[in-house]
Amino acid sequence: MQAKAALSVVSYLIISLLLTLHNKMVLQWHQFGFPWLVTAVHSLGGIIGMQLLVASGHFTPTRLDYSQKRLLWIFSALYTVNIAVSNVSLHYVSVPLHQVVRGTVPVFTVLISLAWRTTAGYSWRVYASLAPVVVGVGLATYGDYYSFSVAGFLLTLLGTVLAATKTVVTNSILVGGYRLKLSALDLLYQLCPLALVQTLAWAAVTGELTDAWAFVQALRSSDSADGVYPLATALVANGAIAFVLNVASFTASKNTSALAMTVTGNVKVVLAVVLGCVLFSVRLSWLSTLGCVLTIAGGAAYSAVRLSEAPRVPKSVV
Repeated sequence: MQAKAALSVVSYLIISLLLTLHNKMVLQWHQFGFPWLVTAVHSLGGIIGMQLLVASGHFTPTRLDYSQKRLLWIFSALYTVNIAVSNVSLHYVSVPLHQVVRGTVPVFTVLISLAWRTTAGYSWRVYASLAPVVVGVGLATYGDYYSFSVAGFLLTLLGTVLAATKTVVTNSILVGGYRLKLSALDLLYQLCPLALVQTLAWAAVTGELTDAWAFVQALRSSDSADGVYPLATALVANGAIAFVLNVASFTASKNTSALAMTVTGNVKVVLAVVLGCVLFSVRLSWLSTLGCVLTIAGGAAYSAVRLSEAPRVPKSVV
């Protein structure tokens, strides 16, 4: 069981990092500045992937009653908005800043878990370990003059709160807190069509569909004859990676817990900051660098505290 949990978490870490960097490549390198449509591509990738699993006999969907479907409809909105806000914010800020702010997910996970009473509480050491995370994010955003914007920061912070909420709710759904006890694939099978409809509807309302069509037509009429094909290839790859990440994410949530998943997120911060600076030529000031170090150190301290306290708490809150 421990080996299975470790494998699922490591897989989630690698694929999550890959998708974050690939999203930035699509938005920046291919100049496809339509984050809601990128989210729709993620959902479409999930639909195609799940249909292939059903057709090949590797998965049989669970039949749900109306009350269960209604709960999933509500959760799908959280699922969709969480992905979309992350993609939108990534369009306005650098990868390092995006990931450092996302490093505060443990803080919001603790607060949400307490508010929803999914845990009896945490020790003072947990709260103390989260203090450097908060201070570090403050320094990183204050010192990041290269990519900082108020709108980008607020969107990234909103995405962080949504990510923490999604982690807690996903764990509750998968382990039976809401009496659904769905498998990871079942949850993905049910959510992707709803997410696709929601993202396309919002893209139409905001004008992204019209702007994206004009962008593609401009590519086709430009001097670069193969301009559309690299973009199409990148979007197909993006949808495929998103599908694999969704499977890995839900599987990891099933095999571990809400707070354990946040530990993995902090490891991703380290890798994303380093690779983001290299791949996208991001310059970090000394104050931003200090903020990154504090955030990462706080995440490491938080992880150490949770691991040391694990034998004394129920598995569902580790």
